[in-house]
Amino acid sequence: MKLFLVGGFLGSGKTTAIQKASSELLERNVRVGVVTNDQGDQLVDGKFIQASRVPAMEVTNGCFCCKYEELTKVLQSFQENNKSEMILAESVGSCTDLLATVVKPLSKFHPEIESIISIFVDVRVLPDFLRDSSLFANAVSYIYKKQLEEADILVLNKADLLEVDELKVIKELIFQRFPDKVILFQNSLDKEDVKRWLNVLDNTRSQEYKQSLDLNYDIYGAGEAELAWYDADIELLTDGLTNLTEVGNALINRIYEQIMEQHLPIGHLKFFVDDGVEQKKVSFTSDSLPRLYSDLKNYKIKKLKILINARVQTTHMQLRNLIFEVINDIKLQYKCEIIEKKVSAFQPGFPRPLHRIN
Repeated sequence: MKLFLVGGFLGSGKTTAIQKASSELLERNVRVGVVTNDQGDQLVDGKFIQASRVPAMEVTNGCFCCKYEELTKVLQSFQENNKSEMILAESVGSCTDLLATVVKPLSKFHPEIESIISIFVDVRVLPDFLRDSSLFANAVSYIYKKQLEEADILVLNKADLLEVDELKVIKELIFQRFPDKVILFQNSLDKEDVKRWLNVLDNTRSQEYKQSLDLNYDIYGAGEAELAWYDADIELLTDGLTNLTEVGNALINRIYEQIMEQHLPIGHLKFFVDDGVEQKKVSFTSDSLPRLYSDLKNYKIKKLKILINARVQTTHMQLRNLIFEVINDIKLQYKCEIIEKKVSAFQPGFPRPLHRIN
């Protein structure tokens, strides 16, 4: 079985690429599975993948390195129950050191699994990170750079959003910095780009023999602790007189606007919206263009479910209070009921991998 580990910083577009790639593999009658991963246990990405009818499982409440045993159980389940040939496993966006903590242990204890690491990068933010001018704290940037360092395949995603001259500058920068890596410029919404990535994956050999990262875990842990995690499962209810899709749009946009107004760097801000008729995923990063999200349809509905995942550089209490205030303002403005069914806010704990092989 081949395991394609898909890493990269928050908001780099990993989930979209995985969803498109797994759908492509299913069209080819390849038995594929997807593993999503997060520090929390309420995953927008998990629901998004499941909604596309791709076989999917989750590893929650920690990254793959700290939840190694859970990851191996999931892989075993895919093998036994689905006879999976390929697994696309998306690591949480604040995670690095996959070679030492996942690839090498799997090679040692499960040699039948061949692992390849793809690291995704939002091409628009890459220059700022490499030139130390990122919005994020130095310890967060350290994680970002270490992710790039251990990639077998480096995917510069969202390349279609750049002008030709901008893309030329980034190509010169990245090829100079990483001359020994396989580098792809990709639009993960483009089927041909996704096919090319899959072809490269299929023809790349595992590099478990490589030297593991020279990684300072104190800086790594400090970088994770800079980021606040907020997850909430909420329901919007009305008597039928209020347009709930309008309320949902207002809530989504107001949360994004308030985070930006307070100048808090966004790793990612995701919403999974279920109106009972269709399901939508909405995503923002700090580089998202200011816009009103209005893709939700104007159905006459009385209940709207929204799952919120926010990963922001701040304290978890500040993020919790910000979103709490937005929810209360929306309640008053639209005179609707908003039920917070499950809410969690925290800073990730110090990374403690089960195995680390140099």
